[in-house]
Amino acid sequence: MGWYGHEGQTMTARIMLGRPLPGTVCETFRVMHVFPEPANYPGRIVALCGAEFWTGDLEWCDAPAGMPCMRCLAATPLPQALP
Repeated sequence: MGWYGHEGQTMTARIMLGRPLPGTVCETFRVMHVFPEPANYPGRIVALCGAEFWTGDLEWCDAPAGMPCMRCLAATPLPQALP
């Protein structure tokens, strides 16, 4: 199965991981979101789940940490399968 179920199509996507900084939202809402790269500084950015953030209110992460945003995970493109 290809990206989003389209057979024969391949797509590469660069993503960024981030979550709201402490104090910007309730602690239970500090989930790890997935963002398309690049993020414009300063500015607003929209996660794959549709949530909008100010880039200065996000903690950017090199690897997944904490609870993930399930809607972002569902919308994240899968890596290409190796032959």
